[in-house]
Amino acid sequence: MTVERMAAAGEEVKLLGVWESSFVLRVGIALHLKGVGYELLKEDASNKSELLLKSNPVYKKIPVLIHNGKPICESMIIVEYIDEVWARAGPSILPPHPHDRAAARFWAAYVDDKLPSAIRILIGVLEENKEQAIEQIITTVQLLEDAFKKCSKEKSFFGGETIGYIDIAFGSCLAWLKAIEKMFGIKIIDGEKNFSSPCIMATTRDEVKLLGTWYSPFVVRVRIALDIKGVGYKFLEEERGTKSKLLLESNPIHKKIPVLIHNGKPICESMIIVEYIDEVWAGVGPSILPTDPYDRAIARFCAAYIDDKIPNLLRKIAGAVEGDKAEAVKEIITVLHQLEDAFKKCGKGTNFSRYLDIALGGYFRWLEVMEKKLDVKFLDEEKAPVLAEWAKRLCLDGTVAKVMPEVEKLVEITKVNEVAK
Repeated sequence: MTVERMAAAGEEVKLLGVWESSFVLRVGIALHLKGVGYELLKEDASNKSELLLKSNPVYKKIPVLIHNGKPICESMIIVEYIDEVWARAGPSILPPHPHDRAAARFWAAYVDDKLPSAIRILIGVLEENKEQAIEQIITTVQLLEDAFKKCSKEKSFFGGETIGYIDIAFGSCLAWLKAIEKMFGIKIIDGEKNFSSPCIMATTRDEVKLLGTWYSPFVVRVRIALDIKGVGYKFLEEERGTKSKLLLESNPIHKKIPVLIHNGKPICESMIIVEYIDEVWAGVGPSILPTDPYDRAIARFCAAYIDDKIPNLLRKIAGAVEGDKAEAVKEIITVLHQLEDAFKKCGKGTNFSRYLDIALGGYFRWLEVMEKKLDVKFLDEEKAPVLAEWAKRLCLDGTVAKVMPEVEKLVEITKVNEVAK
């Protein structure tokens, strides 16, 4: 155990991690930027401490920040938490404008989607094609080069004049990228690529547009958020099996729905869009994210857990990807039991965070479809009474019911998919 600095007066700040972890480095950078003292508790990778297992029982991974006895997990969620709790200390980590914040979150998520797995392959932790991993890293860096031009606004960092959210997300990987350059005799930080979009700029006449399909759980999330805030929008339905030019130019990275276009600016990734909506229309309708920074961090963690587990398991059950269907059913039930406990804590015995309502609610109809097809019960009133009661309230909510797809129509879609195979 190493004590980095004295903790802030009257506050207990501990960080569980190891010095070589890029994810732990992110948290350390954020704490240093804010001038927050903390105690670094070094973990043994081969022998996880009881404190770590207790603080992060879901993933059992570092980093974990413990602030006045409360654990916060996942590196970029912790960074946002630090920026919110110590908002008046040091420079802001996230940019002030909602669109810039959404862009920062998108690129940080993109970094985490592409770089860590490729780095693990190249250093021999994962057994995969090393040449493909190098290509993936180079492509990722090229796209980040273009993102820097847009996000930095001709300043020194992604965050402008000072180190910001993307700087922390990407910067924490630089030492490992340098190591890989030496290991393989290659140059990674190099190259330019530009994908300016006249098609996106042409949409500035319309204030709010949403690209998506009616049956997508990710699109349903955005529609619920817009309706909660009472925001009018034009829904541009994407055709199944094809992708419009506007979609490809609005989301050139993943080429996926949903995309919200607000005053000509595209925002991608469903839960990033939901946060953007909550921030832009903060004075309209009820808040979607909780007001307390710790509650927000927990809500974000649970939403990330939902997206880490449920979509792929549903795809296995539906036959869209290879996998044991019976095992996938068991895993979904396990995930829902974990969420049952989380919802008890987040709801404090009354209501849940609207953010979590939206995160899990987007999948609700698809869970019902799989219940019908497989004759199983995911939200059992005896085993998961809190979630079962939540589901009833969700279905009775007029805002949610208006955009929730009908189960029968979703069943038809699964039949079409089965015939198409």
